[in-house]
Amino acid sequence: MSNLPKGWKETELGQIVEIVNGGTPSTSNEDYWNGDISWITPKDLSNFEGRYISKGEKSITKEGLKNSSAKILPRNTILFSSRAPIGYVAIAKEEVSTNQGFKNIICDEVETHYLYMYYWLHNNAKQIEKLSSGSTFSEASTSLMKSLNIKIPKIDEQKEIANILSSFDKKIELLKKQNQTLETMAQTIFKEWFVNFNYPNATGEMIDSEMGEIPKGWKISDLKNLSEVISKGTTPIKSEKEKLLENIYFLKVKDITDNGNIKYDSLEKISSEIHTTVLKRSQLKTDDLLYSIAGTIGRVAILPKQLDNSNCNQALAFIRLKEKNKYLEYVHQWIQTSQIKNKINSSIVQGVQANVSLTVLGNLLIIIPDDKTVENWMNVIKPIYKKIKNNSEQIQTLEETRDSLLPKLMSGQKRVFEYDN
Repeated sequence: MSNLPKGWKETELGQIVEIVNGGTPSTSNEDYWNGDISWITPKDLSNFEGRYISKGEKSITKEGLKNSSAKILPRNTILFSSRAPIGYVAIAKEEVSTNQGFKNIICDEVETHYLYMYYWLHNNAKQIEKLSSGSTFSEASTSLMKSLNIKIPKIDEQKEIANILSSFDKKIELLKKQNQTLETMAQTIFKEWFVNFNYPNATGEMIDSEMGEIPKGWKISDLKNLSEVISKGTTPIKSEKEKLLENIYFLKVKDITDNGNIKYDSLEKISSEIHTTVLKRSQLKTDDLLYSIAGTIGRVAILPKQLDNSNCNQALAFIRLKEKNKYLEYVHQWIQTSQIKNKINSSIVQGVQANVSLTVLGNLLIIIPDDKTVENWMNVIKPIYKKIKNNSEQIQTLEETRDSLLPKLMSGQKRVFEYDN
């Protein structure tokens, strides 16, 4: 106890917060579902980027709540996923309920501040996962959560720490919102030009093609003809020795959001030795197009320069264009169109895990405009992509700074509050 910072105390989590389990109404009773009560599952957080959540994919009725172990959780409850997987964290923006995949933390705001506890759980999520156990799947039990050792300052310092970390997240959230607006703008322009064919200097003269009528002077190409490489990675077997030498970023589908953002804080690493030998063929380069081809299919991202010379697993395909300066943004938009999504969906192979082959990707047909139209398009779209790129770089810097501060603030190593006595 003597090593504790001034004003801090050491205790067990269950002594200072209320821990509430969730539940699931019977799925066979329609009267329990599609009601007015938001019902959150870990799946709802798998692609969630913010801190505050108010709705999930499903909702339940008052009857469903009454006839299950689900409970109404107050605003500012921290939702911590305790299985499948362990470690997702979010804050209830309004009253919600959850399934049994959560341990829900309610703070009294006298001894514990909800936002501080949100960051504490983020900082300790990996440790909680290591302590978890189970026969079918690993789970952080209620007894484990209650017994967790926590060193915690008084409420005023908790709020000060939370405010500092929150200032980073507010800026990150603002930049991500800006990027979503910019991405929507780029998609709208693309559709108007290349789906509706309403582009500057359009003559209206059309010709037949294997993709229907297209403007005269345009052509059809498959993706492999535009690409230098279309490939995918694999998952290496790592020895304990290699784990100590991990320094190369290794991307998975879960690291890419539906909006095409890279979640840097979730990235794993592999050793340089594996990267240059076992996974030599899947070394990624800046501006490679990433496309998820297994599990969650159809997530798309452009590899940023920060991840140059990274690697990926077999659920991610990477497309390296021959003329990326000319076609990168165009192809990036094209493979997100409903036309391509429908083609991909019709080619999914259902096995242990749904997947799409590299052959299907390579055979995707793309309408190629004449050079002048491509040039005009690039003049319009480049500033939008540049702003998205700059915002993304700021987001990464802010996340790295926040994540470096987090353990120092949570341990008292870095102090932000002075006590009078």
